[in-house]
Amino acid sequence: MKTKNANVVVWLVLVLIIIVPTLSQGQNRFGIRGGLNASNVSFDELPNRSERFGFHLGVFADVPVLPDFMSLQPELSYATKGTAYKVSDERQKLNMNYVDFFLPVAFHLSSIDIQVGPFASFLTSTPDFTVFEDKSVIVDAFKKYDVGLTAGLSYNFDNFLFGLRYNQGFVDVTKENSRLLLGSGKNAVGQVSIGYKF
Repeated sequence: MKTKNANVVVWLVLVLIIIVPTLSQGQNRFGIRGGLNASNVSFDELPNRSERFGFHLGVFADVPVLPDFMSLQPELSYATKGTAYKVSDERQKLNMNYVDFFLPVAFHLSSIDIQVGPFASFLTSTPDFTVFEDKSVIVDAFKKYDVGLTAGLSYNFDNFLFGLRYNQGFVDVTKENSRLLLGSGKNAVGQVSIGYKF
């Protein structure tokens, strides 16, 4: 566990070492974006899972690598994730709130950007899981970090953008104390967003 956390920290430091020198180059643009999330967590044992709808809001930069063709688009955002499920015909939600750091490479094709790259997430909430059979509660049931891959596209018009993005987590987010009841589970999030570049 400690090794995985250390790997995430090392990865983020390397990313910053690469990005920071390029941010002084003057042709960079900055922006804000936000929108809707449809999230799910692939818990093996959770009954009647369905999407949980939420939101995301963040800031980003566009850092040219090959002008008019390729750039880095680092982004820091806050997102509500999790899943919904039914127990005894009653819909419940598992709310998991994250801070996400994205580092996609964007390829510019006229007014369309195609983006793909890694992300790292930190769980800011401490969601518990209620076992409905006996009304017991599993406290602090989920890991604090996630890493994965993001892919999407944006349509740009003037300074505005409309984007679609899919984020797939690679980390089994269940801790040992909840795995027996939930099974393993990985985050998957679809996002629709609008944004503005300054």
